[in-house]
Amino acid sequence: MQFPTLMRGAGIAGLLSLSLSVGATTSESLSLSSCFLEGLSQSVQCGTLTVPENWSNPGTAKVQLNVTVIPAIASTPKKDPLFLLMGGPGQAAVELAPMLSRVFAKARQDRELVLIDQRGTGKSSPLLCEDEQANIYYDVFSDFSAEDVKTCLAGYQVDLSQYNTNSAVLDFEAVRKALGYEQINLYGISYGSRAALVYMRDKPEALRSVILDGVVPTQVVVGPMGTEAERAFDILVAQCSEREKCAAQYPNLLTDYQKIKTQLTANTLTTQVAHPVTDKPMTLRVDVKKFIELLRSQMYGIGSRELIPYIISEFSKENYKPFIGIMSQGENSKGKMYTGLTMNILCNEDIPRVTPEQLAAEAANRFSGNHSFEAFTSVCQLWPKFTAPANFGEPVISDIPTMVLSGNLDPVTPPAWGELAVKGLKNSKHYIAQDAGHGLVTQTCAAEMVSDFVKQLSFDDVDESCLKDVPQRGFLLNNNGNW
Repeated sequence: MQFPTLMRGAGIAGLLSLSLSVGATTSESLSLSSCFLEGLSQSVQCGTLTVPENWSNPGTAKVQLNVTVIPAIASTPKKDPLFLLMGGPGQAAVELAPMLSRVFAKARQDRELVLIDQRGTGKSSPLLCEDEQANIYYDVFSDFSAEDVKTCLAGYQVDLSQYNTNSAVLDFEAVRKALGYEQINLYGISYGSRAALVYMRDKPEALRSVILDGVVPTQVVVGPMGTEAERAFDILVAQCSEREKCAAQYPNLLTDYQKIKTQLTANTLTTQVAHPVTDKPMTLRVDVKKFIELLRSQMYGIGSRELIPYIISEFSKENYKPFIGIMSQGENSKGKMYTGLTMNILCNEDIPRVTPEQLAAEAANRFSGNHSFEAFTSVCQLWPKFTAPANFGEPVISDIPTMVLSGNLDPVTPPAWGELAVKGLKNSKHYIAQDAGHGLVTQTCAAEMVSDFVKQLSFDDVDESCLKDVPQRGFLLNNNGNW
């Protein structure tokens, strides 16, 4: 996301506040002031920018965009900051500021980091659906009923047709103009990479360089992602079978998984267990979708996927402690998903493009079958409709210098998607980490590669050899921590 300064080259570190004119698009101004965010010891700059809810009719309702700038270490930073677009759709960038500041520490040496809560997330007209008091151990995803969808929608006082990717890009561009940057460097992860691609197509003159991490090409339909998860799970099962200790400990890994899936498809598990932290009795409910989704999310990163064989094996023995231990990690997690925006975008920009052939292929995958897609279709049938631009699903063609990052173990955005994207990116290079999952900047040296690339815009100056240094981790063998 983005954030510029009043005096180019002067930076914002020493300014307590500043007020900038947004320009011709709106008469509003963006005022920044020193603030502190939870998890960051240093002060940053925070503010809001008022933009039209409907960019085609600026005289209508407004949206307050939440903006944060993490200052550069250098007293005289470069004129082109690094804007960070988050995933989901539905992640709020500002809520992830502590992590982003740490990950992009090298880039911060001479460039500001700009974070904007995309409209519909964080403090930018948030679109929440779930009950924040919900019991994550008891409530299952299939409980998101038609009545729940209606209740969720009844709580919104906005024009949902304007909460889309193209409007978000216009928001980001308004912030760039308001803060006076001529060009920016743009990083997008997961869905953020798709927003970055739309930015490249709609406002190419604003971009100096682009980094796409865990790429979601515009021509790919997001939602039915079981085949991608199947690929990652097959790699995991094969790796376990090839390692002597893992193969000996989990000789029936795939069989156990399929057995659990069959049982949970027939009957939702309801049982009494001890809370993983308080040890107090509680009720656990798990349906097949909840089971599949937890394992899929575990495959996102190294350090978590290695627990999966143990979780499956113990679950098959009716020991649910490892499973609820993983669930508990999300009980008070930061960076939640704003589900209303997730559904609003996917139900209108992606699901309508699904073909019968894709549905058939999705239903045939061995990891989740049609379970992952059913969750979206049931909600999307009830969700308000808007029409995405006619060219939304077309490949993005661009000569902007673009770094493309993929992890071979990624269960949601496989390297093939990166290859698909680069076909239209004439000035790009695709880097693949064989032993990493989704989002290379959090698992590998990729954040340093991003910094080196942005400095010179030369792929020759990027040392990719460090991607081969990611160690192949062993799988957890028992609750004593043996690997």
